[in-house]
Amino acid sequence: MIADADGWCTPTPGQSTEAFIAEFVASRPPLTGAEIAELRAIFRPALVEAAQRVASAANTDAA
Repeated sequence: MIADADGWCTPTPGQSTEAFIAEFVASRPPLTGAEIAELRAIFRPALVEAAQRVASAANTDAA
């Protein structure tokens, strides 16, 4: 894996996608409580919206 000065990571030449992902994940420390809270704040509204769409589609299909 190659990491640039800005923290962007790319596979080394010839490295498979699977190997790159495994190396990236292994190099990442566990998420902090603040990071987990931030991810929840980002994704929770999207999950609620998706659930509402599914429910609406189910109601339309049932009619």
